[in-house]
Formats: sequence, structure tokens, C-alpha cells
Amino acid sequence: MRGKIVTAVLVPVAVLAGGYAWADAEGLAPGVLTSSPLPSPQPPLITASPLPVASPSPGPVGLFRPDAPLPSPAAVTALAAALRADPRTGASTNVYVADYTTGELIASLDGEDPQVPASTTKLLTAVAALERLGPTYTFDTTASWNEATSTVTLVAGGDLMLASGHGHGGTRRTAEGAPQANGWAGIADLADQIAAVVPVGDVALSVDTTAFPGPSYPAAWPGYALAMGYAGRVEGIAINIGKKDGIPASEYGARDSEPALRALKVLATELASRGYTVTGTAKASTASGGVEVGRVHSAPLSAVVSEFLRYSDNTVAEQTARVVALEAGMAATPANAAEVTRTTLEQLGVDIAGLVLYDGAGYSARNRVAPATLVGALIAARDAPNTADLLTYLPLGGLEGTVAERFEGAPAAGFLYAKTGSLTGVTALTGVVVTAEGRQLAFATLLDGMPYGQERPIAAVNEFVNALAQCGCDG
Repeated sequence: MRGKIVTAVLVPVAVLAGGYAWADAEGLAPGVLTSSPLPSPQPPLITASPLPVASPSPGPVGLFRPDAPLPSPAAVTALAAALRADPRTGASTNVYVADYTTGELIASLDGEDPQVPASTTKLLTAVAALERLGPTYTFDTTASWNEATSTVTLVAGGDLMLASGHGHGGTRRTAEGAPQANGWAGIADLADQIAAVVPVGDVALSVDTTAFPGPSYPAAWPGYALAMGYAGRVEGIAINIGKKDGIPASEYGARDSEPALRALKVLATELASRGYTVTGTAKASTASGGVEVGRVHSAPLSAVVSEFLRYSDNTVAEQTARVVALEAGMAATPANAAEVTRTTLEQLGVDIAGLVLYDGAGYSARNRVAPATLVGALIAARDAPNTADLLTYLPLGGLEGTVAERFEGAPAAGFLYAKTGSLTGVTALTGVVVTAEGRQLAFATLLDGMPYGQERPIAAVNEFVNALAQCGCDG
């Protein structure tokens, strides 16, 4: 049962700032990104099999209250110390908790020390992308026509979620009811536009990925991840995130070895069905010329960010980080993406001391982020117009994405927005949780140096977060 309820309004809703109401989420299927059992090597950045928790008693829950009392720093520090002392946690368990409303520090156990952040890195990528590009930004895929060479060129613009047929244009929803970014635009949509302009006859096809110089697979990522489908190649364009059609965005699957060429071959099939004779397909060695004859738009960035945060998609997060670099006037490389992310966070007032990034997804074990930086990013995002809705893009505990089954029926269910992270030896969780008295706490837990396996450390972190959710903590 959730701890004491002291709100003056008793209704069956749980509200985080600008977040989902409980009634909106009621009856939705839980998220699907779990693994049981964990294969070897351990897949990173996903939630381990859900742990059994006692279901809370049915009944009303408390609303967020801006005037709720601040928890006692001593009480919250004691909870953090208990997590560090827990035999299920690793040699380095660092914690940072602050008041989400004011930014006031409540508890820190070496919270300023940088550690391997795993997939919580995606939170930083999301903040940088939204701040730089805006939530309505779209990744546009275009087609150009060179009449002199009878060549149609497919031009990559960063959309890895193209449909092989027609896109749904926002009509589809995820299992949790959010707009589905995957398949928003489609190759067939481009083919329709091309056919309206280019005379039917012989055409050569090329795909231009020169805006994304690579490497298509980051050097900092382990090779097994590509082979096992935990991540794909980033070339600026792909169908279904480079996975076979039919594999949802929320699941891993075999990846295309050359996603850009696959997209081009699908375009060739679409044009052939419209009467064209395709004389050849190839990657363009230089930027395409010619006249634009087609353009399709991805889902808005807000929906793209929501999907890669909820399902912890490494490939889309990495691509997004590189597009941010491109739009900042830099080459779309991992190094430039990291630099733009750092600069953007610093401009938002986030303390980035010790921040080291090698990718935008958190797959590199060389990344270093302090818990204080993660919490700082959450709090800074709250007040910036482009990032003010960030919490609503994170999965809701007990109901959505990587924290659905993990907090199902737990005290924090419906009171928590959080991003998970896991690599071998690393467990991380950061987000915002509402206490029993109605105060919002921003927190980050980074656990390094653990033995193989996620079940035990995840259970310990869950207990810590559930304790915060039940916290009266008056001292």
C-alpha cells in the first residue's frame, strides 16, 4: 500500500508535471521491452525480467502538490545509504536526489562523481535534441530527379523509421496510446510523388547518405550488439529502424547490413510497380543534384524522442544525436554529436563536470556522466520551452515501456517517470517520482562494478524508488 496520503483532493489520478493522468493510462497494455532470460552477452539498456511486487490496496491516490513539504534530507540520505549498503548493489553506488520544483539538493552520495551511465545517456540526447531542434522538428526524406542522367536519388535526412509501403501519418498508436513514430512516412509515399513528376521510362536510382559520414556503426559500440540485433547501422535512412518488417519498434531483431540500400531497393520495387524500368541502384559518392520531386516528413521529434526513451532504442537515439550535430552546422559524426550535446546542456545551465560522451545512446562503456548531471538535465528541461514536456516523453512507471512491468503494482506505479539503463556490471535509473505527501523528487542512481546479471541490483533500486514514493520523510 502506498504510504500516507495527505492530499486535499482524493481522485483516482496520479499527476506528474504536465504528465499523464491515471485515467488516461488505465486499461492500456504494459510495455514489452523486457528480457527473460538475459542472453549472453547481456543485452544492454533494457529492463530485466519483472520482479514480483505486492499490489497496493485499491483506492484513491494523491495528486502532486506544489506546497507539499520537502522530505527531510537526513531521511532521504538514509534511504540512499541503505541502497549503497545493500549486498545486491555494486562497488560503486552513487545517488543524487533533488527537489524537482526548486532544484534544491536533498541527498547526495558522491552524486557529482561521473560513472558509466548506460542508457540514461538517452535522456541527455533527448534534452539536447529538443532544445536545439524543437519538439515539432521532422526528419525529412527527399527524392531528386536529374533529367540529364535519368537518375532519381533518394536523399537521407535522418528518418530511420520509414515504412516500406505507405506511412500512417500519425494515425497509429503505441500499445500505451502514444502517437507511433515508426512508419509515420513511407517509401510508397515518395514513389507516388515521384510518379507525379518524373516521366515513366528508364530510371537509375541512387541513395545519398553523404550528410551522414559515419561511422555507420560507432566504434565505441561492441560488435556483438549488431549481430544480436541490439543496435543497427546509422546511415541517415532506414526502413523500420533497419529491422525486418513486422518487428515492432519496441523489440530487438535482425538488422540490415546496409539499411540505405534496402530503402533504395524498396523504392525500386515501388517505382517498377508504377511502370518504370529501373536500370540500376547504387549509393551516391557525392551529394545529389537535380530537382526535388518528393519529400516525406517523419513523426515530430517529440514522438521520436518518446519512442527511443520508452523503448530505449539505441539506433534511433544515436541517429538523433547526429542530426543535432548536422543542424548545428557540423558533420554528423559521433564526436560532433557529443560536443553539441555537451554545449547545449551547458547553455541550459546543467553542471556537466566530468561529462564524457562517445555516443548518443549510452552503449559505450567509455561514457561518463554524474548523477548530478542527469538530475540537472531533468530540472533544466522543466523550464525551457522546447523541453518543458520532457517528463511526458519518459515511460510512466507500472504502465509504459521499460518501467511497465518493473513497477507494475508497486508503490511507485503511476507516480514515476523514469529512464532505465543497463550494461554488464552497470545498472542505472533516473527520473522524477512523487512522494506520498505530493512532492516531486528528481533522482539518479548509478551502480557500477557489479557481477553479471541485473535482477538483484534492479530489485534494490526498485526498493529505493518505491521508498521515495512512499516517503513522508518528515524527519
